[in-house]
Amino acid sequence: MPHLSFEFSHGLGHHADLPALAETMRNALVATGHCPVGGIRVRGFEAVVDAIGDGAGGYHFLDMILRLGQGRDETTREAIADTLYRAVEDALRPQMGDTPFILSLEVQDIETRFSRKSWSTIHAALREKEPE
Repeated sequence: MPHLSFEFSHGLGHHADLPALAETMRNALVATGHCPVGGIRVRGFEAVVDAIGDGAGGYHFLDMILRLGQGRDETTREAIADTLYRAVEDALRPQMGDTPFILSLEVQDIETRFSRKSWSTIHAALREKEPE
């Protein structure tokens, strides 16, 4: 159950291809081998209002929060974080140029006993697509 939300500064889409970036994020999670494809959710939210640094303007950010189901050890969570961060940084650096920018990521565990997800038809739909 990897759920990745990313919040970004107002206007970042003028510098970066955010739909392509979301696909980069999804691909990075798949590439780790530790994130089941049917559980991956990537979604982005623009901060309509923001105040960054000294408030002079022209600054941007992208903050990622990755929520993972419990059961992955620390080494695995760290590897997932490193792979994701590296992929996003590699995608954004050329697009951002000299624009003042910060990229951040936090990984959180979803506590199983408080998680509900009994209605899901995505896994079945993915299985139907698999070649025999």
